[in-house]
Amino acid sequence: MTEQSVNLQIVFHLHQPIDNFEWVIEDCYQKSYKPLIDNIFKFEEVKFTLHFSGNLLEWFLKNKPDFIQKVKIMAKRGQIEIIGGGYYEPIFAIIPYRDKIAQIKKLTDLIKNEFGLEVKGAWLSERVWEPNYPSFLNDAGLKYVIVDDNHFRSTGITEKDTFYSYLTEDEGKTLRIFPINEELRYLTPWKPTYMSIDYLKKAADNQGDRCVVFISDAEKIGVWGTTHQICYVEGQGHEEGDNGKPFIPSFFEQIRSNTWIKSTTLSEYMNNFTAKSLVYLPTASYDKMEEWVLPTEIRNNFKKIRKSLKEDDEKKETYQFLRGGFWRYFLVKYPESNNMHKKMLYVRDKLISIEENLLKIHNEQLISIILKKITEAWDEIYKSQCNDCYWHGLFGGVYLQFLRFSVYTHLINAENIIDEINVLINPKLTSYIYITPIDFVKDSKTEFLIESDIFNIYVNPSDGGTIFELDYKPKSYNLLNTLTRWPEAYHESKKLANKEVLVDRFRRSLLRLRFLDKDVNIEELHADQYFEFGDFTNGSFNVTSSEKEGKIAIIEMERIGTIKDPETDNRNPVRITKDIYIEENEIEIKLRINFEEITGKEDILSRIIENLNGAIDIPFFFNGDPNKFEWESNQIDFNDHEKNSLLEPLQYNGSHFKAYDDTYDLNFDIMVISKVNSVKFNKFPIIAYVYTDEGYKEIYQGINITPFFKLEKNLEFHLKLKIF
Repeated sequence: MTEQSVNLQIVFHLHQPIDNFEWVIEDCYQKSYKPLIDNIFKFEEVKFTLHFSGNLLEWFLKNKPDFIQKVKIMAKRGQIEIIGGGYYEPIFAIIPYRDKIAQIKKLTDLIKNEFGLEVKGAWLSERVWEPNYPSFLNDAGLKYVIVDDNHFRSTGITEKDTFYSYLTEDEGKTLRIFPINEELRYLTPWKPTYMSIDYLKKAADNQGDRCVVFISDAEKIGVWGTTHQICYVEGQGHEEGDNGKPFIPSFFEQIRSNTWIKSTTLSEYMNNFTAKSLVYLPTASYDKMEEWVLPTEIRNNFKKIRKSLKEDDEKKETYQFLRGGFWRYFLVKYPESNNMHKKMLYVRDKLISIEENLLKIHNEQLISIILKKITEAWDEIYKSQCNDCYWHGLFGGVYLQFLRFSVYTHLINAENIIDEINVLINPKLTSYIYITPIDFVKDSKTEFLIESDIFNIYVNPSDGGTIFELDYKPKSYNLLNTLTRWPEAYHESKKLANKEVLVDRFRRSLLRLRFLDKDVNIEELHADQYFEFGDFTNGSFNVTSSEKEGKIAIIEMERIGTIKDPETDNRNPVRITKDIYIEENEIEIKLRINFEEITGKEDILSRIIENLNGAIDIPFFFNGDPNKFEWESNQIDFNDHEKNSLLEPLQYNGSHFKAYDDTYDLNFDIMVISKVNSVKFNKFPIIAYVYTDEGYKEIYQGINITPFFKLEKNLEFHLKLKIF
C-alpha cells in the first residue's frame, strides 16, 4: 500500500514600506528577519520560498552582508526559491501596464544579479487579484502566483479541492495559481506545532500530488505581539506539545522528521505535477481585506453575517459564496488615497510627454543627460506606488501620515526632475506658472491645477471651492497632507464606550467656509459638532475666471446660496466669491460676502449678521518631529515652553499666525490683511483615532487654523499665506 503523503510549500514574505523609519526596520530585523533566516539556514533539508520587496532587499544588501551571505548560500545549495513581483510592492490593479512590467523586471533583475536565481513566481501585494493578471504576469516572464483559498470559494471549489494548483488564462496567456491554505495560516505560530502537523495529516493522500501552501509575513513570525518569544526564545514556546521549545525550530524539525511531508519549493512542485484543471477567478483579495474596504456603515453588518454563516454547519455552503468588497473601493472610501493615486497618474503622464518630446531633440549628449534624469523620475514614481498607505485595515495604512508624505515627496521629486529636463530643453523655463483645468480626481467634475516652479495648488470648485493639495516644491513638501477624521466601523466598539471619537463631516481641505453661531467655542469646532447655517461648506462654486497675468495666476469662483435665519427656517440669499492669487511663494485669498437685502425681511438679515460668524479652514501638515514644531503670532507674547505647543488647542484674538517645522526648516505664515472686526484664530490638532495591530492609537494628521470673523452686509476678508 502506498504511503500517504502531502507536498508542503513554505513561503515567507519580507516587506517594509518605502521610507519607513530606520529603527522600525532594524527592530524587525532583530526580532524576525535575522532569527528566521538563521533557523531556515540550519534546516538544509527543508525547502522554502522567500519573497523580499525590492527596497527591503536593498536595505539588506547595504546594511546586513552576513544575512545576504546566508541567503546566497541557501540559493546555491538549492534550498530556497526567491519569487518576484513589484519592486516597491504596488497593488498591480491600480498602476498602468508599463509600470507593472517595469516594477517586476526591476525586482527580477536584482534577484538574478545577486543570487543567480531564475525568477518564476510572482508575489501579489495584499493578494489582490483581478482576472486580467495572467496577461501582464506572463508578459513579464513569470509562471505562477500565490493567492488565498478565499479567491477560489465563489467558483465552487471546496477546501478539499484547494490542495492542488490550477491553471488560468487571459488573452490566451496562461499562469499557474497556488491557493494559500487558510487553516494553516491561522494555526501558525499561534497554536502548538502538532496541530499544524495533524492538519497536514488530514490533507495527505495516497496519490501524493496534493500541495498545502503555508504563507506568512515574516513580521508575523517575530514582530507581532509576543511572537518573538513564542517563535525563538527557549522556554517561551507553547507548553502543550512543544514543552516550551521555540515554535519555528520545532515546526521545522517536525517537517524534517516526518518523511511523509514532502518539502518542496513552488517551482519544484510545478515541475513535478500538472495543474488540476483550468480555473477562472473573480476579483478578490484576502477575506479581511474584502471586509475592510466596505463602506463604514455596512462593514459591521457584513462582519456579523460572515461570522454567523461560517460558524453555522448548516449554512457553511452559503458562506462559500459570500463576498465582500472590491479593493479599488479604497480610492472611493478615502479621498486622500484617491488623491495620491491620481497625482501619480498625472505626474507619470507629464513624464511620458517628456519622453515623446525627445524625438524633437538631435543633440546626442543632451539626450543622454535627459535619459538619465527620466530614469530617475520613473523610479520616484515607482516608489510612490508602494501600497501600504493607500488602504486601511488592521494596520494604520492611509492613517500613517509619514507614509503619505513619502508618496508625495517622491511624486514632487519626479516633478522637480521634469522641471530640470524642461529647462535643459528650453533654458527660458527656469520660472513659470500656469493653470490646468482637468478632471483630476476622475469624478466627471473639473478641478484646477495651478503649477509653478515653486508651488502646486490644486483647487476643487465642486467641493466648497477648496484647495486640496499644496505642494512646496523646493522641499518636495505637501502642506495639505492632512487626513480627515473619517468614521470607522470600529469606532462603535464597546472598547470605546468611554472614549469620545472625533470625526469630520467634510474633508479637511483649505478654504472651506463655515457659518456658525457666534457663541460656538473651540471645543465644538474641534469636534465638528456645531450647527452649520450656510450651504457653502461643501457646495459647488462656479469658476468665473482662471487666467495668468505675468507671473501671477488667478482663479475666481462664486456661489449664490443661502444662510439660515438663527430663529426660523427662513434663509437669506447671499453671493460669495473666492479669489485665489498665486505669485512666487505667496498665496492671497480674497473672500467677498454680499447679502441680498429683501424688502420686508430685513429682520432675518439683521439676525444673521448679529448672531452668526463666518469661519474659514486653513489646515496644514508638518512632517517633522512634533516636539520641534514651533509657532508664534504678532499678537501674543510667548515663553519658550508655549512656543512649542503647536498641537495644543487655543483660541486668541489676532490677525497673524506663523508655524515652523524645524526638521525641514519650513515656515508657514498666515496673515489677515483686510480691515475686519474682531478676528479670532482657532488652533487645534487633527488627531485620528485608529485601530491598528498594536491596538487603538491616536495618530496626528495635521493642524487646523480657523479664523472666525463677524459678518457684515458686504464683507471683504483677505488672507495671505506664505511658505518659505
